[in-house]
Amino acid sequence: MNMKKAILLFPLLVLLSTWLVNSDSVWKYLFFLRLPILVGLFLLFFPKLAKDWLPAILKNIFVLRDKWQLATVIVSAIGSGTSVILVASTILDNAAARFTLRATIKIPEIWQYGIGILLSLYICIVAIDLSQEKLSKSEIQWGASVGALLSVILLFIISLLRHWLSSNTFLKKIFFDILYLVIKNDSNGYINLQTGELTAGHLTAIAFLIIAGAIYITIGLRFDPKPQSNRPEAPALLYVLLIASMMVIIFGGVTFYLDYFRIPVLILFTVFSALSYLAFDVNHVYQLNPLKNSADKKKVDDKSDNFKQVLTQRLKHQQGENTLVIICASGGGIQAAGWTVEVLAGLQELLGKSFTKAIGLISSVSGGSVGSMYYLDHFNKDGFLEEEKQTQKGITNNSFSAATRDSLDAVGWGFAYLDIWRFIGFPFLIRPKFDRGTAVEIDWQAELKEPRNSKTLASWRKQIFDGEIPIPVFNATLVENGWRFLITPMTFGEVPEKKYIDFNNLYGKLDYDMNVVTAARLSATFPYVSPICRSNLNIKDKNYHVADGGYFDNSGFITAAEWLDAHLNEWLKPENKSENQPHNSLNIKRVLILQINPFPESPPIKKVRGDGGWFMATIGPLLAVFKVRDSVLASRNAQEAEFLAAKWHNKVDIQYFPIFFPSFSDTPQASEVTAFYKNGQYQPPLSWKLTDKEKQAIKDGWTAIKIGETIQNIKQLWHNTWKM
Repeated sequence: MNMKKAILLFPLLVLLSTWLVNSDSVWKYLFFLRLPILVGLFLLFFPKLAKDWLPAILKNIFVLRDKWQLATVIVSAIGSGTSVILVASTILDNAAARFTLRATIKIPEIWQYGIGILLSLYICIVAIDLSQEKLSKSEIQWGASVGALLSVILLFIISLLRHWLSSNTFLKKIFFDILYLVIKNDSNGYINLQTGELTAGHLTAIAFLIIAGAIYITIGLRFDPKPQSNRPEAPALLYVLLIASMMVIIFGGVTFYLDYFRIPVLILFTVFSALSYLAFDVNHVYQLNPLKNSADKKKVDDKSDNFKQVLTQRLKHQQGENTLVIICASGGGIQAAGWTVEVLAGLQELLGKSFTKAIGLISSVSGGSVGSMYYLDHFNKDGFLEEEKQTQKGITNNSFSAATRDSLDAVGWGFAYLDIWRFIGFPFLIRPKFDRGTAVEIDWQAELKEPRNSKTLASWRKQIFDGEIPIPVFNATLVENGWRFLITPMTFGEVPEKKYIDFNNLYGKLDYDMNVVTAARLSATFPYVSPICRSNLNIKDKNYHVADGGYFDNSGFITAAEWLDAHLNEWLKPENKSENQPHNSLNIKRVLILQINPFPESPPIKKVRGDGGWFMATIGPLLAVFKVRDSVLASRNAQEAEFLAAKWHNKVDIQYFPIFFPSFSDTPQASEVTAFYKNGQYQPPLSWKLTDKEKQAIKDGWTAIKIGETIQNIKQLWHNTWKM
């Protein structure tokens, strides 16, 4: 039996041995111990869940950047294990007196330390294992040693504080007064009436909570997100463990008190949380700003729906018969963001600047919107991608590095220091307009070329009319009616029959503006990572909540196809136009639609075992969402593209190419591809964190497909057939 299985089986062996010794009380103790048992099981099975069961979503939370992150995770893991066993030991010591049970179960102090370490050990093992690609052997040894040393120091400080509190008469009186106020005449399980002292465990729990609170506040202030690139960040795993430590202490104390009165804690907590949301009108919000007139911004006016003028300016470098390129960037977390910019940058390198300058529209969703944002952020005034390979400090600064920068730590900070206080019923303790969604926005803002200079839809609108960038559309979903919400500087309209409305019709004509990082965040409101939210302004009949665009269409194709179909007739060559149409056209003769898909094309599965019933009952619905939305949409989009091309046959040449992230077995051999990708070790993640190997795998994916059939067909079409 290996170490991991032994760690997982240890709690079961302890429970079995306890039950054999005293089966009469074991079920009652299991009830009173339900919270530390649940948190203990979480500590044991969370690494397994992350590494083996849901690696695409959770695995990278265990991949740490440096030795200090490893050291802090080890400390927090041991602290979490210690908090669990501390609460369990306190309940076992005092439950007999408080609940009149027959047996008293005591855990020796040395056993408490041992069990606490065992509870944390699997987390430490998985963190060390998965961090090996980033950390050297010496860094891992340093991080593990320092983490263990800091853990010993932490436990020693807690012990010192406990003894100091015990000997401090003034503080002891305060604790006793508070306890008497709460427990009144029922002191059983709290105070030893013979000695007048707190019973076993309570003072240690108070000391632990004080130390944990001090650490919590320090970390929160130290790692408060700022729009500054390469700033220090605490790992998301640290926030998870810190929350587990504090919650088991706080709610363990609450359950120990309320169980005496037979009050169901979970129901009470749920009602309290719901009432606090109602009483304080709690809502997650995104920021709308009054439009400021300046030289680098353009106000919404009657020309904001003049796509012909915009495309004329955008395609002015072409002569004669014009070619329009439309990009559809699918969603899929940070994988989609990285793949989007890698493909578009690679196509510019392969096809030339004329390709990028021919892009008239980018319709993106979720992670594709984040990639599109950074892609457009690196455009120059001549209308194509121009990236700096290195900054003055030698740090890579390009669209790919910006799009693949870890955002999971910002999510962890936002949840631990903002949203958890909303959830547990104390929203008045935090800033109402700040949550994990705005923390992610600050994180993304830091990776823009000019992080101190906020780009907005209005400033992009001016760039669009100047021909510097194509028209961006960040597709989101309005929760209340299920419509598509097109967040874009241009005016697409409000079309009830097609179930969409754009930003200008909802807010822009009221002279409101929005930062582009906010627009990308709303499109990428990935479930539970970023909260569904509404605007910060109380605008009558317009307080919609906005969710991820993938709920409606995860590809962005519908918006692009409808836009093209609605306006193409006015852009055609004069001889291809209807008789009643004016002849001052764009002379659009060719349209190239590229669908960027961040995951491999799903192969047909012929052998299905049909097992895993419990897994499918619990995780199956989430798995189905991820499996269906890409494969089904890809097939549907291909059909829609065929219908569109057939409709405009003999008037305009419409070519559609889906560009999938490849599985290596489907692509030609490429010597530049790393073994990590060749060996099939790369499983595209669905989270907001990529490891270095996964970033390289995205680059390897492009290296593999650029010599493949799809990209070579595009190259042939662009350079030979269309002669661009």
